[in-house]
Amino acid sequence: MSSIGSQSTDFAALRLEQRGRAGELLPIVLLNTLLNIITLSIYRFWGKTKVRQYLWRQTYFMGEALEYTGSGGELFKGFLAVFFLILVPLGAIGNVAGIYLDPESAAFAVYTAAFYTVIWFLIGMAVYRARRYRLSRTVWRGIRGGMRGSSGQYAARYLIFSVLAVITLGWAYPWMRVTLFQRIMAETMFGDRNFRVGAPLAPLYRVFAVYWLGSAATLILAIIFIRFTSLIYLGGPEFEAADMDMSQGWVLLWPLIPVVGWMWYRTHEINQFANNTSFQGLSFRMNASVWNLSGLVFINALIVVFTLGFGQPFAQLRTFRYFCDHLTIMGEINVDWIEQSSAESPSIGEGLADAFDLGAV
Repeated sequence: MSSIGSQSTDFAALRLEQRGRAGELLPIVLLNTLLNIITLSIYRFWGKTKVRQYLWRQTYFMGEALEYTGSGGELFKGFLAVFFLILVPLGAIGNVAGIYLDPESAAFAVYTAAFYTVIWFLIGMAVYRARRYRLSRTVWRGIRGGMRGSSGQYAARYLIFSVLAVITLGWAYPWMRVTLFQRIMAETMFGDRNFRVGAPLAPLYRVFAVYWLGSAATLILAIIFIRFTSLIYLGGPEFEAADMDMSQGWVLLWPLIPVVGWMWYRTHEINQFANNTSFQGLSFRMNASVWNLSGLVFINALIVVFTLGFGQPFAQLRTFRYFCDHLTIMGEINVDWIEQSSAESPSIGEGLADAFDLGAV
């Protein structure tokens, strides 16, 4: 049996490496773009697969590359199944409701609530099933990932916690995130071994409270400022000498405060989730900061917007590299103890995730 890793604190920590290059990815993106145009976007399933294959095989752990074994045909079949079994019936029901129900009636209100409840449930299911598919098609040293669990149960929790988050004006959101993360990681496997996670809730709530209260204070100040500005424009001579230039500048900066606060919270969440996850003697440490994570998100958004979406693979490559560069893996693992996963492997791709545009990669 071979044990690989650090057996003392003097040993170097393990790292994921992302060796991909934008220049190598460019021909794939250009070909995908051309074929998407020619086929009226039908080729996107095969194009997405080629991008994943490149990103996976350029990601290394302990000197061994990952492998993506999914196919464009699986993604296409998943899309067709969702289109004809879910989207078409939902569209038909919506048309019937629009024709026969009075928009002002209680029946239409019930239909609308039921419709969006189903949609939100399906989004939760899509998140789970997309993750399960990608893991089942991810191979390292001949061993594939997988998930044991029910997408329906996950979707039900996703729906319930989402409603609670709305009712509590967001205060249930950290609870939702921790609970769903613990659930999905407990059901995540590599080979026949499970990941373990013990993310505590209190540290995340402390950060969220600062973010929430800061955002609320910003909103209140913005409302006060708007009222004050209206007095300046509509008021008497005592307001004539007011210098509005600096005030208007603050108006432009105020919306950035909640955005920066949200990124600060998300950074803590990502770090905490990684730092409280372990796998068979390995522990993980993430050292993301609010500034470099914000820079990643901002530049990725610019890439996607200014390339009209065609540059998304470059944003995905940057995201892969960021998490590989900022994630440290410590400990030792005996790879001979890990056997092939017996978890169910889906035969079709993440059609729901494609329908709701949830595919991060």
